[in-house]
Amino acid sequence: MKFFHLGDLHLGKKIYDFSMIEDQKYILAQILEKAEQEKIDGIFISGDVYDKGIPPVEAVRLLDGFLTELSKQKIAVFMIAGNHDSPQRLDFGRNLFQENHIHICGCYDGALNSIVMEDDFGELEIFLLPFVKPALVSPYFEEDIPSYEKAVALVLASAPQDKKRRNILLAHQFVTWRGEAERSDSETDSLGGVDAVDASVFFEFDYVALGHLHSPQKIGREEIRYAGSPLAYSFSEIRREKRITLVEFKEKGNIKIGFLPLIPKRPLREIKGPLQGLLEAARTQGGSEDYIRAILTDQAALNDPLGQLRFVYPNLMTMELEGQARQEKERLFSAEETSPQELFSLFFRRQNDREIDDLQEKAVKKIWGEMGGEGE
Repeated sequence: MKFFHLGDLHLGKKIYDFSMIEDQKYILAQILEKAEQEKIDGIFISGDVYDKGIPPVEAVRLLDGFLTELSKQKIAVFMIAGNHDSPQRLDFGRNLFQENHIHICGCYDGALNSIVMEDDFGELEIFLLPFVKPALVSPYFEEDIPSYEKAVALVLASAPQDKKRRNILLAHQFVTWRGEAERSDSETDSLGGVDAVDASVFFEFDYVALGHLHSPQKIGREEIRYAGSPLAYSFSEIRREKRITLVEFKEKGNIKIGFLPLIPKRPLREIKGPLQGLLEAARTQGGSEDYIRAILTDQAALNDPLGQLRFVYPNLMTMELEGQARQEKERLFSAEETSPQELFSLFFRRQNDREIDDLQEKAVKKIWGEMGGEGE
């Protein structure tokens, strides 16, 4: 049996107030096309289906259309809630959907739900574990649950596997291997690592379809994988290939994992250089419709750089002066105890990412004197 493994659709997401609905519609159509080409039997969607607990209407309609098309292709769907989703909303109509082989698990209710399928190699059991945390799990167990890892381990132990079957798990957690995993700026940060779950917790499963991290990667074993998000949702992801994970299950112990590239409608792209150079590049090199982060290297003052860039890059998301994004540690000072010249020098450095030169400093002193200010 062949399955697509997806995660972190984040339908309805906005980046710098730019709605990604059209881009998401484009990428889901691409996934549907590849699903038909590959003749897959099912699709795993491992959480963060929506970007917010109360998604916009356009996002709900987009998911509805996607699931409808999968159903028309006779492709089984297995979908769980992530930490961005509202479990109750995602669970709406789950019993009705199940009749059409769309299996949804939004809420953990004390039992680990599973669906059994069968092919020429025997039975295959797919377990659905939505995002859980200790507070959600503790009502069902009479013991202290101090961590996310303990919560997940207890849930999994409560549902013994039939070792003769090929056992697959969908989960949405921050899973690491010996404390390591690759993250991006668009993901929810953990607090001191308290939400981390070690990959060894999942070693009994034949394949684990993870969601939560946006970078496609294996964690601990080849068969424990993050699919990653189908689109880049921050500029820290622009150098990461977005793809579909294709998993083919044959006899137990024989799993083939492959990847299919996804091409966005408008990629996120970073451009850097002097303003005039960036304007010229838009006219000669193409790609002006891309989502752009512009970093200007000009030293001199500029006349409406944002407006000039937006004229040729209509999807400019953010503009920065070189070094503006870097965090610098400034000395603590009292405004009452700092001279106007020092305050201006600090302002100049923050605005231009360089120190004021001698000529400029003399000009500041002259102007301050002409305004009747006292010397240092």
